[in-house]
Amino acid sequence: MTSGAGRGQQVGRSSGSQVSIGHAPDKTLADSQLRRYIAKVAVRWSPLVICTAALGLIVALAPPTPTPGSSSAGSAQATSSTAHGESGKLASTGTGRAFTGATTTTGSQSTSGGTGPTTSGSAFAGSGGLTGSGGASASGGASASGGAGGIAITGQRCGPGARQFAWSVYAPPCVPAWHGDNGGSTSHGVTGSTITLTYRLANSSQQAIIDSVGGAAVPSQQAYLQDLQTYTRFFNTQFELYGRHVVIKPFQGQGDYVAEDQGQDLAGAQADAQTAYSLGAFGDVTFLLTSSQPYEQDLAAEHVLSFSPTGMPQSWFAQYAPYEWSIWASGTKIAQSYVNTVCQRMAGMPAIFAGDAALTSQIRRFGLLTPDNPEYDHIGNEIQAGLQRCGVPVAKREAYSLDYAQASEQGTTSMAAFRAAGVTTVLCMCDPVMPIFFAEAANGQGYHPEWVVPNYLDPAGQQVSSSQWAHAISIDGWPMPPNGQGEAYHAFELAAPGRQPAEQYYMVAYYTMLQVFEGLQAAGPDLTPDTFAGGMFSLPTSGLGQFGTWSYGNGAYTPPANTLIEWWDQSAVSNLDHSQGAWVPCNGGQWVSYADPGSWAPAHQQLACFGR
Repeated sequence: MTSGAGRGQQVGRSSGSQVSIGHAPDKTLADSQLRRYIAKVAVRWSPLVICTAALGLIVALAPPTPTPGSSSAGSAQATSSTAHGESGKLASTGTGRAFTGATTTTGSQSTSGGTGPTTSGSAFAGSGGLTGSGGASASGGASASGGAGGIAITGQRCGPGARQFAWSVYAPPCVPAWHGDNGGSTSHGVTGSTITLTYRLANSSQQAIIDSVGGAAVPSQQAYLQDLQTYTRFFNTQFELYGRHVVIKPFQGQGDYVAEDQGQDLAGAQADAQTAYSLGAFGDVTFLLTSSQPYEQDLAAEHVLSFSPTGMPQSWFAQYAPYEWSIWASGTKIAQSYVNTVCQRMAGMPAIFAGDAALTSQIRRFGLLTPDNPEYDHIGNEIQAGLQRCGVPVAKREAYSLDYAQASEQGTTSMAAFRAAGVTTVLCMCDPVMPIFFAEAANGQGYHPEWVVPNYLDPAGQQVSSSQWAHAISIDGWPMPPNGQGEAYHAFELAAPGRQPAEQYYMVAYYTMLQVFEGLQAAGPDLTPDTFAGGMFSLPTSGLGQFGTWSYGNGAYTPPANTLIEWWDQSAVSNLDHSQGAWVPCNGGQWVSYADPGSWAPAHQQLACFGR
């Protein structure tokens, strides 16, 4: 699994059941696995008809019109990504094979992840292209003006500002029902009638440890796949796919996903990426926690899109462009959230949320804790540099290995180091499992600091010692609607009337497939990885929903633009699993922008968390 710097990474629930695996033989699944938690518009392209010789002359004299959806007009590829110094010639971890990355100019989102949030609809450029948040010019894909007339396959009448459907605040601009020649096999994994996605079912030698601490938070792989397929069938009827439909082919992976993220079993990750390619994958939608960074990079080496990355730096997404996408904020955005929270609302003030009385009167001293993977170490560096810019030192920094067999020992060492350094507030940029061990180690040493962590959703939080998590703040939260409410649930009702989602984390399947389908529609009929990227970048800013505001423009591989600050309320009943313990909003549910420190106002005042 890839370490969890991102939102929604969960430990998963063992099902012990069987899953039909695409074109591979049925296999009995191992006990369910830890998985990391776990897209937009095209206009109708019409042939240019020359009705008269005079009109033909005018057209001939006019500036040439790009061929709709063509890779030359619609490519998201640029010669380089100067913001990150990428050459575009890249190698995949574990494969050693180079590929030409279509690194795109990242514009204003290369480091900031977009500008401040907005709940407005489209922001159309007068030329028919769109500009995303911050004015980054969208290139490639189908033109996303949304102004073409006609009726969409959903029955929606298209026109300026019209959306494809009414059931999502993230709905892309309306596209009239398309008829014509889609070009057939425009890319690997694409035919005249299908777009193939794969899904890896992975295992780990450390599965028993993961299952033993995961408890009820562990999802059922079979149930998640069932919900994924349900949404896919529905989306096939709602999005304009230009004569094609999406099919998902699961397969049993060979790799050990935990070992892969420790830099081991790289041959297994490579073999699984090759299997995905051999199954005809255009993209892969593996559950986030059973993916891994090496697997995602190996998919890129095979020119297969991946929708599983979690918490990777923006520079990593640019390096492997146009193949890496995620519904979760990039690690760079998460780093901004840590920095803004500390600099605007915590630094220079007493650690009033700590569990030790002796700490609550002390001015905060910060400790930083991250996995030791290079990419997560990079995120740690971004956090530390951001804190230094606002004059906040890191009193102690610790790194840990994603080796759960050594988790207790690592927890003891890290907590002892923080306690000795007088750390009042632990900035834990951690995966979803290790905090369980860190909390127990802190308890054993009589150490009860403030915790600042990503949000792994309520079931995972319920596995952590309440005596520690009663002092935890999430810097990357999102609201969980009551049972039977929310966009993901209502979409499921439309997809499968009379049925209930099979898996408690069905919303992860929903938003993942929503991103995929939005990119497919936005790409136009000439579907390639480059036109997918160009179409994605052309999308207008969304409304405000459960995942905040989605903002686009060049480099928007992870669209979330804003988040919630939350605190752990042990007495609250979770809307997700109806058990005791839930994340609840600070500051009255105020949304804050990753890129805009001013949205954390009022500055230099304690957060309104824990009922204060």
